[in-house]
Amino acid sequence: MDDRYKRLNSATGEPFQAGYQDETGRIFLRYLNKQGNDGYYLEEWKKDINTFINKADELNISYDLNQQLNQ
Repeated sequence: MDDRYKRLNSATGEPFQAGYQDETGRIFLRYLNKQGNDGYYLEEWKKDINTFINKADELNISYDLNQQLNQ
């Protein structure tokens, strides 16, 4: 995937990484290989840690749950 079409994490200035938790508690899983009307890849977020872990394991996505909002 082309990084220029990935929405950037405003806290780090870099694309989101699997395991990042935002201020609402959602956990970033992955970018989807489909672009929205704004030109950026669509994103998949999970609302709780159990759902995130199950889906990440199912898709064989490596992640870091130690990422914090204000890093």
